[in-house]
Amino acid sequence: MNTARRTTLAAATTAALLALGGCAAAVPIVSAAATGASAGQAGYSFWNSGLLTYVDEGSMDEMNRCVALTIDRLKLTVRDTKDKSDDGELKERWWSLASDRGHLLTVTVEPLTDALIEVRINAGTFGNRAAAELVADRLKQELDAMQAGEPSPSIRKG
Repeated sequence: MNTARRTTLAAATTAALLALGGCAAAVPIVSAAATGASAGQAGYSFWNSGLLTYVDEGSMDEMNRCVALTIDRLKLTVRDTKDKSDDGELKERWWSLASDRGHLLTVTVEPLTDALIEVRINAGTFGNRAAAELVADRLKQELDAMQAGEPSPSIRKG
């Protein structure tokens, strides 16, 4: 299929989704394409009203370690954390993070299965999408390195 035909098909599909389901129906398609090299390659991802959500292959323990490494790498401050447990098993962990200029975003990690993890990065309704995508990208880099048995990108870059 040639490029012009693909472009026309993509535009027609997006227009149909907008006409049928409103703007929210196109958010996963448009945002996954716009996210590009960051969390979009990790798995299904979307941006909706300040919330970046993506799914990756990994365990709760692995992603929690990646969040800690990313916080350190980006020199963020943890304002608060909350855990949700069921019968002593961690079901969700939430962090409120800040930069040196104030509130930045929250990160929630929740296992979907033993091998799939959902990450929600909330930058607020009028939040900083670039910051959310940067955090998602760094989390993915940390997880990839951890699973490959390589040193953390945070450590390699000093």
